[in-house]
Amino acid sequence: MEFSGVKRRKPRLVDNQKNACYPHSLQFYLQPPSENISLIEFENLAIDRVKLLKSVENLGVSHMKGTEQYQSKLEAELRKLKFSYRENLEDEYEPRRRDHISHFILRLAYCQSEDLRRWFIQQEMDLLRFRFSILPKDKVQSFLKDSHLQFEAISDGEKTLREQDLIASSPSLSGAQLDLESVYKIPFADALDLFRGRKVYLENGFAYVPLRDIVAIILNDFRTKLSKALAGLCARR
Repeated sequence: MEFSGVKRRKPRLVDNQKNACYPHSLQFYLQPPSENISLIEFENLAIDRVKLLKSVENLGVSHMKGTEQYQSKLEAELRKLKFSYRENLEDEYEPRRRDHISHFILRLAYCQSEDLRRWFIQQEMDLLRFRFSILPKDKVQSFLKDSHLQFEAISDGEKTLREQDLIASSPSLSGAQLDLESVYKIPFADALDLFRGRKVYLENGFAYVPLRDIVAIILNDFRTKLSKALAGLCARR
């Protein structure tokens, strides 16, 4: 990412190019931005991202995470600051672009100490958790693939074959709930926390994880990648 004092006109992209750049309303931020931006936009994006993460922090203190009130207030804040939040909205390229660039700008600012890194990672994780919670079920598999997560949804037939084992390993699931729940086949090493808590069914080196439990694994992977990236930035300063 480069920036200058001169405001540059952004290149015009057709819809297919836009979708390829940002196919989802949430992301793992695996690649840094490569476009040129002006100093004014750089500053504005940084300010707006800080406002967003401060709101995430404050809402997490004043409301229970995941409740209807928490969700609605956070969604309103994302909408006000013009960041991406819902998968099915039209013309989401610019909000997703703002989200992408502003995240990397704050990496530069919040890599400088352990306390700053810890705060930044926590707010980004809470933001990802919210966005994933409202991601349509039919978009989950493509998001996992685009995030380089080797998690595969099993077929209804495979789920039926393992029904009793899945219900026994996930006390919150009943037979009726399992029928409506997607189950993902995940490498054992990625589900160690669930295994330690005896909350997952294992078979031939794979864990079979209901959608409701997969978010913990996704967040852990995101935290690991972001923590490593921030530590690397700090070392290069």
